Amino acid sequence: MVMDEYYVGKRKTIWLCPGAEATWDAAEQLVPSNKKSCLAQFRARIKYFADSGQLISPDHMNSEGEGCFVIKATCGLRAWGWMQHVEGKAAFVISHVVLKKKGKADPADLKKTIAARKEVEENTR
Repeated sequence: MVMDEYYVGKRKTIWLCPGAEATWDAAEQLVPSNKKSCLAQFRARIKYFADSGQLISPDHMNSEGEGCFVIKATCGLRAWGWMQHVEGKAAFVISHVVLKKKGKADPADLKKTIAARKEVEENTR
């Protein structure tokens, strides 16, 4: 599995699983026009995480269980992923991005992230 390097920060590198960029673009298209400033906030938050190695929990990042995390923006954008070492460096791998509409996380998103992590781990041994 070939992942794309999205951003190299001071503490972590952000990687995108195959298909993550397409889900990201699709989720951004669903953001209401009165919340478009959130798109820049979301990208800045991901880069800040890569540079600092941490985000404020639970406002900016949540643990969703089974080693999966969500980086959040105020408009509802969510980057699902996990922590891993890639090429010997600390990394956060984004499996997909969604626009959350309800109060709780969708269990299907957790399953999708777990499946992507297993596939990445199997193909990087």
